[in-house]
Amino acid sequence: MRSTLIIILACGILSLNSCSEPQEETAVTESANDVVQPSDAQQSPQTTQSDHGDLEESDAVPEKSGDHATHGHASHDGTGRGHSEHGDAADDKSTAANTKKVAIGERVPDFEVTIDGKTWKLSELQKNKALTEDGTLVLTFWCSFCHSCRHVEDRLDTLAKQYKQKVGVIALDASAGETTEGVAEFAAKKGLTVPIALDANGTSADIFGTRVTTTTVIIDKNGMLQYRGQFADRQHPFAEDALRAVLAGKDVAQQETRQKG
Repeated sequence: MRSTLIIILACGILSLNSCSEPQEETAVTESANDVVQPSDAQQSPQTTQSDHGDLEESDAVPEKSGDHATHGHASHDGTGRGHSEHGDAADDKSTAANTKKVAIGERVPDFEVTIDGKTWKLSELQKNKALTEDGTLVLTFWCSFCHSCRHVEDRLDTLAKQYKQKVGVIALDASAGETTEGVAEFAAKKGLTVPIALDANGTSADIFGTRVTTTTVIIDKNGMLQYRGQFADRQHPFAEDALRAVLAGKDVAQQETRQKG
């Protein structure tokens, strides 16, 4: 009887053990599945973040230095300005800096002007007997759009007629933008016959050290500067007085007066 009970108990234990093993496998499988699922969930956000990062990089492409340089040069070239103009301005400043202002009693250096479309050197004008008898010149800075020139040009024109073929009296236009045709038309309207010389580069203004229109200079027969300053004021005909002294071979009483435009 006792042995029978032992056998029954043993069978029961074996039966319980055999039932519990599949359950453990199932539990392990389920546990393994539980571990894999969180892992998949973690991988998914990483992939999404990586994709989002790639989109952000493509939306904000960093500008390459080469592209920037090309763009910069294109903008300059496209305008047709920039470097070329900057270079010209630098050249003008360099030329002005290298041009020494002539002093009273010094020889006036040669420069070029255009009269009625023809280019002349200062030295050529001094030798032109149809203009000046002995090389004496009176140059008054003038332009067609200057208000103060309107107060001087008639007297300058009268002086040119008075000393025709004896002294070269010239209106010297050193203003940029003036043309032979433009000043000829203006002179015709005003009835001016005084020769008008164009110096678009402004070299003469640098040589004589002036930036004021109506400034007048007188050069004697030897090419020396004898007077620089106002053409005249209400009381004093400075240029005419200086010219008479030069032609008479005398010293000019007032060799320089305050330039006033």
